[in-house]
Amino acid sequence: MINPQLEKLLIVQEKDLNLQKYLHEVSRIPLERSKIQNMINMEEEAIQFARRDLNDREIERKNIDAKVLSREAEVSKFKNQQLEVKKNDEYRALALQIEQAQSDIGVLEEEEISLMYTIDEAFKEYNLEKVRIESRISEQKLQMQLLESRLVELKALVEIAENDYANSRKEVELNFLEDYDRVRNQVKRTPYIVPIDGHICGGCHLRVSNDVLSQCNSEQVIVICDQCSRVVFRG
Repeated sequence: MINPQLEKLLIVQEKDLNLQKYLHEVSRIPLERSKIQNMINMEEEAIQFARRDLNDREIERKNIDAKVLSREAEVSKFKNQQLEVKKNDEYRALALQIEQAQSDIGVLEEEEISLMYTIDEAFKEYNLEKVRIESRISEQKLQMQLLESRLVELKALVEIAENDYANSRKEVELNFLEDYDRVRNQVKRTPYIVPIDGHICGGCHLRVSNDVLSQCNSEQVIVICDQCSRVVFRG
């Protein structure tokens, strides 16, 4: 027959593990929050990068437009100068400069048209990608809200679990509680109290010694597995 105090310790363990479960989930929420926030930051940076790329292309187009205006002004200046010169060679030199400027204007205008087409296509793609990214950001922010709601819920559950754990400990004799706490601090993996099936420990799944097995017949002491240091009892 199992020791009544050990039965109460099993209840303590149940409340303890329940509390640990909630505390573990609470400890993971900041990591999840940070992970989601990093994803949001990356999505926002992607939008900003695409916007900067468009801005750079638009600046390039404006620079070309400024060059066209500058060359057009030169053409106008050269034509005015033609009206004032009297020598044929000076007139022909100005004509060549006008021809070169007009040729440059043609090249620049073709470059500008090509760039405007590229900008138009890039802007369409930017808008489509922006919608997709903003949709993902909305989903990620919703996940953040759900995490915050879960954190509030968990804190309430932790408070209840802490009270349940503390109350369960009040039902156990001090020497049994001390043994439980010592095992709890030594054993890295739960559970801390396990049954023995035949000669096999329910915690480490190794065979216990005959001495441990015979001690389990006593109702007065806590019995420790000689393999894993858990509290054991006959199942």
